[in-house]
Amino acid sequence: MTPTFSDFFKSFYYSNTYVSPVDLSEQGIAKHLLASEDSETANQVQQLISDSEVQRVFSEPLSYDPEKIEENNEILTQRGFKLLSSKPILGSGVPQKIPFYSVIEHDQLDGWIIKSGATRVPKDQVLMGPMNDKNEMAFFTEEESILRIEMAKRIAKVAKESSIEVVLPKKKLVAYANMDGVTEANRKYCVVCEKINILSVEETVQTIKNMNAEAQKEVARKIATIVQKAGLVDASFDNIRLTPEGKLAFIDTEPAGLMVAKKPGLWNKLFGPKGASVEKCARIGLFTLMAQSTKVMRGTAKNNFDAQMTETGLENFHQQIKKDYENISTPKLSKWKIALSFISIGLIPLINAVVALAKTKFTKRTFEKLQKMDSIQTSKVNEYLQDKVPEAFSFDLNFASEQEQLEVRQKVQKANKDLQKEKFFEDYKKQRAPIAKQFFAYTEGMPYTSVMV
Repeated sequence: MTPTFSDFFKSFYYSNTYVSPVDLSEQGIAKHLLASEDSETANQVQQLISDSEVQRVFSEPLSYDPEKIEENNEILTQRGFKLLSSKPILGSGVPQKIPFYSVIEHDQLDGWIIKSGATRVPKDQVLMGPMNDKNEMAFFTEEESILRIEMAKRIAKVAKESSIEVVLPKKKLVAYANMDGVTEANRKYCVVCEKINILSVEETVQTIKNMNAEAQKEVARKIATIVQKAGLVDASFDNIRLTPEGKLAFIDTEPAGLMVAKKPGLWNKLFGPKGASVEKCARIGLFTLMAQSTKVMRGTAKNNFDAQMTETGLENFHQQIKKDYENISTPKLSKWKIALSFISIGLIPLINAVVALAKTKFTKRTFEKLQKMDSIQTSKVNEYLQDKVPEAFSFDLNFASEQEQLEVRQKVQKANKDLQKEKFFEDYKKQRAPIAKQFFAYTEGMPYTSVMV
């Protein structure tokens, strides 16, 4: 599935706005340090996180390997930390949520939780973020966790300008005690977040269900307004809750690609990296929010047929978000870009056409290369699993006893775990990552309808 020439050509005329790069130098970060306003708590946090093993776990890039997760979880729990996050991990063909070490708390630290400041994507990997039905995907930067503080400020500003009352927990940075030779902000600091009184995900959803039609739509409109104007990507009930008083609370505010760190030097000032557009992030965010009201997301789907149907009781919420998403799903054209094309007497459209044609060919070629790699890898994986767990392919599990099903699933789970360590699997991930990054670079900021090639 690749964009057409028309998709690329139109994208040159889309109206996009971008957030300025964020200063994460020592001077820029100083204003976010907890020590500047509460040195006692900052020292307490620093003592907890500066244990050599805790610092290693919290400052290294986040790992999604089940064994590594289990090892890091154990290191933290042995030191009295409680794990507050979870991640879906593919077990025996079915995603299972397991405890995850990125968010923790400690009995010695009253009123605060601690979040890892580390990069969530190792450099040799591509981590797929939230997507929409226009093939747009969010990408995480190395400084995501640190940038959540600036994103919280952006959400607060948008809410105030829109006269929407929201609750945002205070977020601050605390430095590790041992930082010899460390220069990257995501390895020097962790994020501490103030505890606030909020409803759980289930309580938030149930409270919305209990509202009348107009009240549901009003809550949906308020959330959609902030998601759209702020460019909030990860708009899920995990991150957006209600307080017992009925106020909106935005508790996790990673920008998910909307913001990037400012890089030094004139070249970077003129041609340096920029985040995704506010418009793209808004489209992904509203689509994500719309999906929150489906049965599959609420865990009530009985089969694949009704998985995408609206959860009973959230119909009005869903309808409002769907309406808001449809209003922005097609990008607006920029009047000044169109006017400039007319003034250029056809020169700019000609240049855009040449670039669009080149991008169309390069994107298709790159996609075909990915398809070929994936096809070969799928065959290798199937051969590996058939060799390790032949019984999983030799009979129908539907006619097996519960004990037989359990045994086969456990064997498949172990085989999938061992598969991650195989050289052919590791080589595939390393070789695929840069090609996948190139494909997404070609299609960045350009929603399009899938077509088979």
